[in-house]
Amino acid sequence: MKKNAKKAVATLISILGSALGIYIGGYWLFVIPVYTLVTAFTGGTLTAGILLINIIKIFVASTIGGAIWCLCDIIAGYFRELPDDD
Repeated sequence: MKKNAKKAVATLISILGSALGIYIGGYWLFVIPVYTLVTAFTGGTLTAGILLINIIKIFVASTIGGAIWCLCDIIAGYFRELPDDD
């Protein structure tokens, strides 16, 4: 694989990892549970089960987002370190 192609693939995987980490960890596991808690509280339907599940999601959000980013960065590093096939 040519040097420019390897750099492009590594950059694409890095950007994809960052976007997926923010989307899954930030949006699905942080923003949506906070929104669910607020709407359940204001609507008077908040139960202990809803509270417990959403608190766990909020605490796990940064770990999952970081793990996704790290995995994609490791994969991108593989493409950065491949020898040139000139």
